[in-house]
Amino acid sequence: MKLKGKRILIEKPVRPDSGVILTDEAQASVDAEFMKSWTKLRVVAVGDEVTSIKVGDKVYVGSALANSEIVEIEGYMFFIVYESNVAIIWQDEEK
Repeated sequence: MKLKGKRILIEKPVRPDSGVILTDEAQASVDAEFMKSWTKLRVVAVGDEVTSIKVGDKVYVGSALANSEIVEIEGYMFFIVYESNVAIIWQDEEK
């Protein structure tokens, strides 16, 4: 697969199924905790015109996710956003 332009492909977190029925309050708490994982989304591919982001970076996109495309590739779900939508880049933390 080759991504074109100034687009980046980022991993869409998967909500784990617990099988447990929760109260509305408990579910809201679980949802809030799950949403925290959306602040550092892993980049899996970058377009051929992207200059400031590389594969493996973790990014914060914020409200741009609401308008992003969602695509399924080989059974996994990904967001496609533009490089300009990225507000924060965390480089590889192992360096």
